Amino acid sequence: MDLEFTPLTVLAGMLVYFVFMVFIPACFGISMGGRLLYIKALSKCFEWGQAGVHMDFGDATTPLEPRPGRLSRSSSRNDTGQAAIVRNRSFNTFRREFHMGDACDFANSAIEAIIDDEVTKGFSAEHIASWNLLWRNKGYNFLSWRLTVVYCLGLIVRYFILLPMRVICICASIGWLLLAMAVFSMLPQFKYRRAVENWSTVVAHRLFCRGLTAMIRFHDKKNAAKPGGVCVANHTSPIDTVVLSSEGAYSLVGQKHGGFLGGLQNALSMAQNHVWFERSLVNDRAAVGKRLRDHLADKTNNPILIFPEGTCINNTKVYMFKKGSFELNAPIYPVAMKYDPRFADAFWNSSKEGIETYLFRLLTSWALVADVWYLDPTEIQENESSVDFSLRVKRDICQKGGLVEVGYDGMIKREMKKDMIEEAKGNIAKTYRRKILGDEH
Repeated sequence: MDLEFTPLTVLAGMLVYFVFMVFIPACFGISMGGRLLYIKALSKCFEWGQAGVHMDFGDATTPLEPRPGRLSRSSSRNDTGQAAIVRNRSFNTFRREFHMGDACDFANSAIEAIIDDEVTKGFSAEHIASWNLLWRNKGYNFLSWRLTVVYCLGLIVRYFILLPMRVICICASIGWLLLAMAVFSMLPQFKYRRAVENWSTVVAHRLFCRGLTAMIRFHDKKNAAKPGGVCVANHTSPIDTVVLSSEGAYSLVGQKHGGFLGGLQNALSMAQNHVWFERSLVNDRAAVGKRLRDHLADKTNNPILIFPEGTCINNTKVYMFKKGSFELNAPIYPVAMKYDPRFADAFWNSSKEGIETYLFRLLTSWALVADVWYLDPTEIQENESSVDFSLRVKRDICQKGGLVEVGYDGMIKREMKKDMIEEAKGNIAKTYRRKILGDEH
């Protein structure tokens, strides 16, 4: 009997595949090996693409010849290698002999200052050295016909093959979470309810990770957070929560959102103890600390998961940790997370794109590849302040994840005050006046 491929049979086949190849492995935390082979194949493809760029156009790092009439970069450097501007000996001489070409020195110094700015670098996508066949690296996909063909084939695979399968998996994850939380919210307390609840949420997050074709490598899982403790990690996007929760259940702490994120928060809170704060209450440190201490005092609650930076950074740096997380008199379980930017840009810049746009960008990327390191638990030491404690934990996370430690508050990208801008303008004006007048003091 010939098999007819009707929409019903195709749907049935997809359902069988999902149950036996996705859902059941997610329930038991096992992998069938398909994602690993997929990641290895992508790596080979990226290497081929980069080799093609070098073959057709040579080394992309070859310095360009200076344009005629333009100042050479080396001419604007002093003996110490720092940028230097040719100075006139008096302001009157400067006014008399000024030419439009002199502005190039100032523009060069300004551009160098912007490029070397360690603060704002953390708020843009991480740079990757080679093309990953995504539109994010604009300009590469039209270098040659071979690369253009490969890019177009990748476009078809990502949008017409992977995207529908991922959407189905994500919807199944959210549906499972909603169903499980609704059922548990109506059930009475029983002996193994907490364990079953945790298992249900872990399965939901594993399904979500499979919807992103996530390949997560967990290291030193023996150091994972335990009830009564606080797990702190560097923050790249809301996906950090999904990644960590796919290996163990946590009580989440964060600001209450609206829209899609708010709906997920409400679903999670239907049957579990999470700590959400209203926007007006976030600034009340005493009230927030009391709620967290009450939560930690109940050993039946899951360990708390906090991102002390308070905002998303592009996974190359770690900004200042808020000290409130380290004033709870509880064990701290540090976690370092590092995403591979070749397969997807995991950074979420909430000031430029909504969560829906961010998720669509992830769903149309190649995969989500990350390493997660569980560091040894630690507690505040004698005569150690909460600020010093937070700095010590942050330093350990940076060293383990290969991240750059930055001493600035990450919220600076949203709370840039007028007086800060005026102060920066004043410093720039003083710097250029010293260069013009030749005054080094």
